[in-house]
Amino acid sequence: MSKPKVAVVRSMKPEGNDGFIAGKYTRLESDIKVIKEAVAKAVELSIGSLDAIIKEGDTVLIKPNLAFQAPPESFAVVDPRTVEAVVSYVKENSKAGKVVVGDNPSLGMHVGRAKPAFDVSGMEEAARLGGADEIIYFDETETIPVDIPGAKIFKKATVFKPFLDADVVINLPKMKVHIAGTVTLGLKNWNGIIPNVHPSDQQQGAHRIDLGQKMADLYRIRKADLTIVDGIIGMEGQGPHAGSPIEMNLIIAGTDTVAVDAVTSAIMGFDPIEIPAVRCAATDGLGEMNLKKIDVVGESIQSVRKIFRRPNNDPVGMYKGLECVFQQTCPGCYVNVRGALDSFALSGIDMNEFLEKNGEMVVIAGGVPDLDPEICRGKNVFICGDCWKLFPSRLLVEEAAKLAKSVTYYPGCAPVYIFSKLNTDLQTMAKR
Repeated sequence: MSKPKVAVVRSMKPEGNDGFIAGKYTRLESDIKVIKEAVAKAVELSIGSLDAIIKEGDTVLIKPNLAFQAPPESFAVVDPRTVEAVVSYVKENSKAGKVVVGDNPSLGMHVGRAKPAFDVSGMEEAARLGGADEIIYFDETETIPVDIPGAKIFKKATVFKPFLDADVVINLPKMKVHIAGTVTLGLKNWNGIIPNVHPSDQQQGAHRIDLGQKMADLYRIRKADLTIVDGIIGMEGQGPHAGSPIEMNLIIAGTDTVAVDAVTSAIMGFDPIEIPAVRCAATDGLGEMNLKKIDVVGESIQSVRKIFRRPNNDPVGMYKGLECVFQQTCPGCYVNVRGALDSFALSGIDMNEFLEKNGEMVVIAGGVPDLDPEICRGKNVFICGDCWKLFPSRLLVEEAAKLAKSVTYYPGCAPVYIFSKLNTDLQTMAKR
């Protein structure tokens, strides 16, 4: 059996990178050209030409990572320059009948739907400049229920129809870390093919627990025909939304998404087995994660490796005056409360000043047998989810709520919901 091939291509440094990293995105024709050249080389090295995957008249869907309604300078979304370069390359070098760009943000209605997210991120303009025939806002399209044979957790899913209808799917993730998934690359990008409306959605469920296995299950629905990683400027630290840019100037491509993710993870300084989605997909037979069994062409992993700062997914002990009581709960509440606090800090509000002005806070999730209700007296209390009601300690939580200055409940099993809503509620308090 032949080894899967993964191309690692170093781009010339785009002229606009320095200004972009400093906080100002500017589209330069020269930048599109050098990124497009890197894309072309990566495709050539990995599959020879687009004719290997695209037949005459095919509808080609390019699915970027449009995780948030966020500007390019957030580095939380795929670089618009890379989107334009990939779309333009596919339009000019294939016999595709139609090239479309489509996605659905991870937080959906909580922080903006697909249409405004495409606009704010610069992807809409980039796709049109590249010659895309259509921009598809997944959350405005029909969904289709599907069974997932061989899945371990997500045995059924509701999937956006344009994703299923496309003849060819090109997966276009960004190189970045993730507080819940360690990294978010090609496999995690499939989270955008399912709806996300709280509380009965599947994206919410994906982020509660067993995220890696759920992404592996989703990937069974349909594999990407080609994965192209935007590694021009990555994100390290508190990804997927509150991290820092790290210049890489790389394009990584291959037909085996698991192998692409494994190689990209190694370039970022991770052992592929550390990445839950990669190891689950690999052990399920969906691709290769053993670097010794992957044919890395172009640049070597070692020659381009940079050690990305790892995300911290634990909110406990972040600030004096903010107590998180999480004794018996799933990882979802940990990472998404941390994500909310990261978002709040990212907005420029000093948390220490906020706590001094608004009073101390207590965040409670899950079973809390050691909770002393008195710690909540006169404080702003935030109670996450419904599972706290299932533990004997619910009486302690109820007593604590009676002693609080204010109580905010986030009902349901709601980690991703908490991610956005807790941040929003803190922002509202800060403006009083």
